[in-house]
Amino acid sequence: MHDIFKDYIERHRGDEQCVALVAASYKQVYQKQHHRQLPDARTNTDLATYGDALLRFSLMGLFLNKEDDLSEHVKPYLTDEFLIEHVARHYHLLDYILFDRDNPRIPKEYTFYESDRTKYIATTVEAILGAIFLEQGDLKAIFALVESFTHL
Repeated sequence: MHDIFKDYIERHRGDEQCVALVAASYKQVYQKQHHRQLPDARTNTDLATYGDALLRFSLMGLFLNKEDDLSEHVKPYLTDEFLIEHVARHYHLLDYILFDRDNPRIPKEYTFYESDRTKYIATTVEAILGAIFLEQGDLKAIFALVESFTHL
């Protein structure tokens, strides 16, 4: 089966124009390199909100009428911990995310922490989901991708 997530991140590796892969911390790097501000709209935060909605919608659709307690069944797949330790790790996503790699306070590993320090990794997973849907407009493909996440 064609992996649209892997295809997306490989096509956009290192691309500052690919909002899905630009974490908020990259604004500092951009400022140093280009001597101007990177607008908030050029980071993945808003796109991640869209991707989060797609993730929730897909999971609910996948398990509707298949599980007794739907909300409880999908809950583990919606956590930052799952997105970081399973999805991001599977795709080696840290190799693709544009973030401030010189900042020692930003973890560069696939371990979830209760603090928000690793949130940027989960945010990127969600943003990529949103970007793939915007690019392809294929909800069935998103459903299949999200279903594949549940088997990682």
